[in-house]
Amino acid sequence: MPSRSFSFITFAGVLILAIACSGDNPAGPGAASQTAPLNSAIKSDIAASAGNAIASDLETLIADEAAAVGSFAVSVPSSGAFGDDAPASTPSNPPAGTGTPDSAKPPASSPPSGEPKPPASTPPSGEPQPAPAPAPAPVSESCTFNAAALIYSCVKSGEGRSVVKSYQFLDASGKPMEKFVRGTTEAIHFLVKSDANESNDNYASVSHSLRDVVESGFLGPNRVYNGFGSSADTNSRKENLSTRTYTGSSVDTLKAVTFVDERAQHPYPLSGVAIRVVDYTAVSTGEQLETTTVHKRVVVTFNGTADVPISLGDYSCVLHLDTHKVDGCK
Repeated sequence: MPSRSFSFITFAGVLILAIACSGDNPAGPGAASQTAPLNSAIKSDIAASAGNAIASDLETLIADEAAAVGSFAVSVPSSGAFGDDAPASTPSNPPAGTGTPDSAKPPASSPPSGEPKPPASTPPSGEPQPAPAPAPAPVSESCTFNAAALIYSCVKSGEGRSVVKSYQFLDASGKPMEKFVRGTTEAIHFLVKSDANESNDNYASVSHSLRDVVESGFLGPNRVYNGFGSSADTNSRKENLSTRTYTGSSVDTLKAVTFVDERAQHPYPLSGVAIRVVDYTAVSTGEQLETTTVHKRVVVTFNGTADVPISLGDYSCVLHLDTHKVDGCK
């Protein structure tokens, strides 16, 4: 495959080093002995956090494809300047004569004559106006195009997440393309750096991750994801009087995760696996203080449904892709 830009190569190199340092060995390095209750709780915690991360990553990849293809897809190559085929922005003021005539507009809704009218929705003139409800923080995204490297770069922030994303369209020979062209583009190469935090009543998570993923198969009926990534994680979970905090790193691999192109009818991956290897220091406080090291290899096997098996060695559960929840562990 032709050489990428310096940023693509550097990014991939960082991920390879992270994977080499972590390894993919389910046995892992020697760990301090754990009490049976803590060992069971750790397995449950790791399955839940890994399942949530894998399901979230899958949704992000699908959204990234939709954004990339939807923004720049064309049916045939264009000889014009970049952006000629991009969707035109909606004009802020429609041309005169194109709006709905007043005669065609429905009459304003008001009670029939003689019926009592509802009170005014705003205070009478001179009274203080109520303060508007605060709007949620907007999720903004801005993108640029490097014409020399044929790479799109986007920055997005909001809802507890900050994302820097780069992607490149590739033809069947692996040659970079200026834009997505149906019938010619075979793959999209994504590089994603994200910083995220999430919390609820009994769970909190902070992660800083890198992802390098290639989605291929645009010339056929299926879309196939292969790639890898790494992240620095801090997770904590409260249960009864105990709080368990996990700090360390994880390495992720996607192997032939395959979707049907028609995702409206088949929204879940037909096949493939997602693997997450975690190396954490776990500290349990509350009922008693315990500190131990954790090395776990989590495997999710996709089967075309929303409910997929997730396993940590001989510890097996069910991951619900729709809700990101993990249950049925044994």
